[in-house]
Amino acid sequence: MKHYNMTLDVGNTGIIPPMEQAVSVYDNKKEFDLIKKAREGDCTAFEELFKMHSNKVFSIAYRVTGNASDAEDLCQEVFMQVIRKIDSFQGRSSFSTWLYRITVNRSRDCLRKKKRSHESLAKEDDTQNISERMPASNGVSPEPETSVIEQEQRERIQKALAELPLSLRIPLVLHELEELQYGEISSLLRLPLGTVKSRIFRARLKLAEIISSEDEQNE
Repeated sequence: MKHYNMTLDVGNTGIIPPMEQAVSVYDNKKEFDLIKKAREGDCTAFEELFKMHSNKVFSIAYRVTGNASDAEDLCQEVFMQVIRKIDSFQGRSSFSTWLYRITVNRSRDCLRKKKRSHESLAKEDDTQNISERMPASNGVSPEPETSVIEQEQRERIQKALAELPLSLRIPLVLHELEELQYGEISSLLRLPLGTVKSRIFRARLKLAEIISSEDEQNE
């Protein structure tokens, strides 16, 4: 096992510290090759893995915690854990599933720590930060009016999500916002497929109820 130090210029997420990696048999050849090279001390290979997955990691962390600053910190923590724990990746699921499981677990820990210390969870949407990390899917900047509307919708949804219990919030975020399939969510959360579907269904109903209640209050 080779050891090496590396720093990545990753914009908002700061610096990623030293890495130790290993790899097992895995069916995605590109990622397998990158992980193998990173294990051998190739800094560029790990940087490529980071670039492939960092936006998704940030997005999941943000949607679960509701706090952009926490999501930035969690993004670093997740990849630091990947550095330390990649030997445990056995290839029984995709690398992304393994990575997102770490992200969900770290996000849960973050919320539990805040709850224990009686800190209030920030409900603000750092819109400039979010816009930079999650650009428009077609790569085209939206018109100002459209951007404002989309921004307001994101804030509204995130506020409603924060009112859901984690057991419902996380599956809904992964399926509806991160577009993961039921099977992948089942593997990621280590829950039966039926449980995942049931929780997502209940989360949809609860979310609609919360938003509807807010609409009535604003009338």
